[in-house]
Amino acid sequence: MEIIKKIFANNRVKSFLWRSGMMFIAGIFAVLVDVIGDIGLSGQTVVILGLVFGELSKAFANFAKENKV
Repeated sequence: MEIIKKIFANNRVKSFLWRSGMMFIAGIFAVLVDVIGDIGLSGQTVVILGLVFGELSKAFANFAKENKV
C-alpha cells in the first residue's frame, strides 16, 4: 500500500492523471458536440482541445494555490 501511495505522490504521475482527465473531458465534449449538432470535430481537434483544457486547468489551479482560493 505504501508503494501505491508513493507512486501517486509522484508529480509526473499526478500530471499524467490530470492531463488524462482533461483529455477525457475533451472527448466527452466532442461527443456532446456531435450529438447536439453536426459540427464534426476531427480527432486532432479533440487532442488539441484536451491539451488546452489541461493547460487552462493547470493555470486555474496555480492561481487558486497562489491566492489561497
